[in-house]
Amino acid sequence: MKKILFSLAVVLSSQFASGQAGYETLLRAVTLTGRGETMEAVALLPGSADINGDVTLVVVRGDIYLKASMLKEAKSDYMRAENLRQGAGLYGLAKCAAAEGDVKTTVSLLEAHLKSSLRKNEPQILLDDAFRSVSSSSEWRALWKKDWYKVYERKSWEIENYLKSGRNDLAEGAYAELASLYPEMPVTEYCHARILMGSGRYREAADILATVTRDTDTPPAWLYALAEAREGEGDHYAAATVYDRLISARTPDPGLLLKKARMLIRSGDRDAAKKEMQRYISIDPDNTEALGLIGRTYAEEGAIYEALPYLNENVEKHPGVASAFRLRGDAWLAARTWDRAAEDYTMSLDLDPDNGAVNLNLGIALINSGRSDDACHYLRRARNLGVKEATDYLAKYCIR
Repeated sequence: MKKILFSLAVVLSSQFASGQAGYETLLRAVTLTGRGETMEAVALLPGSADINGDVTLVVVRGDIYLKASMLKEAKSDYMRAENLRQGAGLYGLAKCAAAEGDVKTTVSLLEAHLKSSLRKNEPQILLDDAFRSVSSSSEWRALWKKDWYKVYERKSWEIENYLKSGRNDLAEGAYAELASLYPEMPVTEYCHARILMGSGRYREAADILATVTRDTDTPPAWLYALAEAREGEGDHYAAATVYDRLISARTPDPGLLLKKARMLIRSGDRDAAKKEMQRYISIDPDNTEALGLIGRTYAEEGAIYEALPYLNENVEKHPGVASAFRLRGDAWLAARTWDRAAEDYTMSLDLDPDNGAVNLNLGIALINSGRSDDACHYLRRARNLGVKEATDYLAKYCIR
């Protein structure tokens, strides 16, 4: 019996690892597509067969094929998604029809999509460039003469738009209307939480969002909001837990790994954070934010030799990014290697001369390397840029 259970555990573990490999392959493809490297992304997709049972990821893969104008492959994935869940592939198929210039099929498929429970919101559809070629047709205009959406849906978009534009007063007015019409609906509670977040009341918002996101079919946007609210109230570990929930659900967003890592660092769990950052770097090895973050994390622990490979790689891959030199300068400063710190801070200021903290640190590095006269210029700049700490150094080293 033990042998059978062990064998079953091995099989399940293998299947999980295989599924994760397919997920992470797709995340690499998503990253490349986001940088405009669509054909490089497509080259990875044959290695993502393990996601064929995941409707969300299959649609994302179809989207990548569509961006590469590989309509046959895109249609295949959208049909697969439709077979997995009714309505899931209709929007993608409509985009394929639009790419082929087939107006009638585009509108027919989009109408079916609008009748499904998986429909996208109206602003998202109307702003989708995939439909630009058909948007001036009479069929398209006829489609939008019908009101496809409920009042509460439109009110929720209105509230989000007001919040994004900083018009909290208008958002509150729209919410008052929504609450009077639909006081018991989860979307009303969600909008209430978003209003509270807009006014900095993160703890209250988090309590509401924790309640409305209990179900397994919670919209990802609501979980992102919950993570933001947890961070806002200062519960960084809880925020990391929400991001982990999104990752475990295989949400097609590589940035979730970095978001989780940042929250783990703030909660004090640096070892777990480094694992997430290393996982992210395996997906996007050229990302300056990730290389800098893991390098800084090691450096802050005093592990300078563990930090340097990441920081050196960041500089080599991103010689035009000021923060790459700044972060390596910070590591050298922490290691009391003053001359090298000064070199990196000088390079950083060549790219971003108005960074007050870097001016201050360059001044400190120069003082410690015996070049106080040179340091005074940068300390004055730091003071003029609002860095109060520079005043003490000026008083000590630059007033004769």
